[in-house]
Amino acid sequence: MRNISTKLKTHALKTLALSACVLVYVNCCYASDKMDSVVTTDSVSKDIEHESLFPQSSKSLDKSHFTWGAEAGASIDLTGFDMSTIDVDVLIGYKNAYLNMLGIGVGVHRNVRSGDNFIPLYAAIQTSFRKQPSLLFYSAKIGYSFNTIESSAMFGDLMASMGCGINLSKGRLARSFILLSAGYRYFNDRHMAKFEKIDRHYIFDVSLSIGILF
Repeated sequence: MRNISTKLKTHALKTLALSACVLVYVNCCYASDKMDSVVTTDSVSKDIEHESLFPQSSKSLDKSHFTWGAEAGASIDLTGFDMSTIDVDVLIGYKNAYLNMLGIGVGVHRNVRSGDNFIPLYAAIQTSFRKQPSLLFYSAKIGYSFNTIESSAMFGDLMASMGCGINLSKGRLARSFILLSAGYRYFNDRHMAKFEKIDRHYIFDVSLSIGILF
């Protein structure tokens, strides 16, 4: 009986030892597979990040410093030379907490009476001079207007405007506004003679437009 008991104990110890070895082996294999998975996932994510041309392309527009948009409206000639126009402009530039927009713009302003076109290319700024949200903002533009009339080749002169705007709505993706501006156009002697009924070097106008910036 003693020999049988000793054999049973020995067999039990061998079984326990074998089971322990199996458990250790399984745990080691699982840990190795988990480590390989983590390394592989990290390497893939790093490769994707490095291979992506625009890794931040999913960033929402309200967190971006890039902005673009358009304005549409009309300008009324205050000097009485029938130089009122219908205006369409496209804007592109930079924005931050203080600047609604700082960039450049280009437009097509068509004379209502004669069909002459003014194509201004200008630097533009829109700001409320404060970091907190504001109902009102200020606008300024200065640049060069390329003028096309039927009886002459294209020529150009200086243009500028200053105005005040009201924000209509401001969301995560876009901001809409109304802008009232006073404008100035300059013509030198040679260019002044190309327009009928203009006997001064400058004209003043007031414009009202509605715009949107993304």
